[in-house]
Amino acid sequence: MLKYITKLVRYFNIMEIVYWNLRVEKQFNPAYIKVWKYSQDVKRRLLALGNYLQNAESLADVASRPAYRFHLLKGNLKGEWSISLGNTGFRVTVIPCDAEGNKIQSGDIAAQFKNIKVILITGVTNHYE
Repeated sequence: MLKYITKLVRYFNIMEIVYWNLRVEKQFNPAYIKVWKYSQDVKRRLLALGNYLQNAESLADVASRPAYRFHLLKGNLKGEWSISLGNTGFRVTVIPCDAEGNKIQSGDIAAQFKNIKVILITGVTNHYE
């Protein structure tokens, strides 16, 4: 099934979203909206981000959108990137991946954004908790 999805992603030139684990998928995937325990504002922003990611051609589209304040994290989340959900305090953390699903965590990743079409979502968290 993953090979089929990957072929569709390449054919339609859209981003592929993969999840760190089932817990993270339940935090982000709209199929689990009934179990989300977020405020209505966070739910709305998560849905909007999910739609945006699914229709983006590459990570460059996300990085160029100022509202998402896309940036590299430091400390214990070094190697992960943050996508802000506005002024809600929530963020989605991701790791860029190559076409085979391998994490890209070295080199000038920002220079590769236009070629990155797979992201690994590692979490949805309240940055201030």
